[in-house]
Amino acid sequence: MDINTNHPSFIVFLDNVSNTILAHVTTTGYFGLSADKKLGMQYIVFKLMKTSLRIKGRLTDEELKSFTVILCKKNEESENYELAAILNDIIKNFDAVNEKTNTVKPHIKLSKTDDNTKT
Repeated sequence: MDINTNHPSFIVFLDNVSNTILAHVTTTGYFGLSADKKLGMQYIVFKLMKTSLRIKGRLTDEELKSFTVILCKKNEESENYELAAILNDIIKNFDAVNEKTNTVKPHIKLSKTDDNTKT
């Protein structure tokens, strides 16, 4: 996929994705979190990013990784260092974080019983 990363509409799209993530996640204090909590934060940010991208279309894993790199650089330029650090960690742990978002939890069907019936 060949995209002009300097196109104004693409820059607005990057800003919208960043703003969506920041509206749902508090990134302050990321640097002081433990490794487990950082991984959880990476998962949440990655899931929000994938949800924002799903509106525009489906991306392969390589395209998603490239988009994450571009989004990371954009947040560094905007001096949003906490989100840039989260995105950088997602790039480093891409396979693990992506695998977590692709796993489907099994649905458990509960049997319908009426607890109010008298015997």
